[in-house]
Amino acid sequence: MYQKKRITIPSTASAKIICEVTDSKPNLVLNVMMITAGGILLPMFSELPPSGMIINEMLKMITEYKKNIFCILGISRDTETVKNFLNYSILSKIEYALLKEDISTIFKTDKALFRIKKAKKRDALQLLPLEKEYLLEEVLIGTSALNPKAALLNLQKTCNTQIVFYALSGKEIIAKVNTNGNGIGYNQIGGVYTKPEFRNIGVSTHIMKVLLNEIHMSGRKAVLYVKKDNKPALSLYRKLGFHIIDEYSAYYVKP
Repeated sequence: MYQKKRITIPSTASAKIICEVTDSKPNLVLNVMMITAGGILLPMFSELPPSGMIINEMLKMITEYKKNIFCILGISRDTETVKNFLNYSILSKIEYALLKEDISTIFKTDKALFRIKKAKKRDALQLLPLEKEYLLEEVLIGTSALNPKAALLNLQKTCNTQIVFYALSGKEIIAKVNTNGNGIGYNQIGGVYTKPEFRNIGVSTHIMKVLLNEIHMSGRKAVLYVKKDNKPALSLYRKLGFHIIDEYSAYYVKP
């Protein structure tokens, strides 16, 4: 038995979710697949994943709504299962680790050779060059094109609704970090980026401590995603008290 529901994501992008339920307990959801209007497929399975027959039926419903799926994103065991049933070509795969902290430490931040400032919406334009570097290095895949207008609009929204800090060496902006989501008791951190020529001198550590202190002083903790092959970042986050709690994968696909 299945339930079809249409929901609206806060970003205003519509999505459709397919839920597996039982005849005896139709309000108990066992497994879920969600497809966004942009073509991101998100499987969310329980410890008892759906059978192959049910996965095929769910994918049939999904592709009736949106054939142009470009990414399968989720916990690695779920994405691995779904990509084996979806007859699409795999273009690339990126593996992420989800990290969280258990203790809200207030870090000592030593005076540094660079200044840290908290961003406001009006700062988005001067942060845009660094944001472009971040998107090109960490976010965009393959031949994906950078859209400067969209990047600026998103950065303005982030500066207006999230916590954003940036570091300066003289008048040059050299690093940034921000939250990009708020959950129950936790802020998600993202957008961590330091210019290559200013790496390995403590900039990222310092600006992360400033952001974490603000999060912790509000009574909250932090989670974040990092690419599993980014060893320097993993080392930094572990030193700041984070530990891996799960593994995620993104498969970029085409029909």
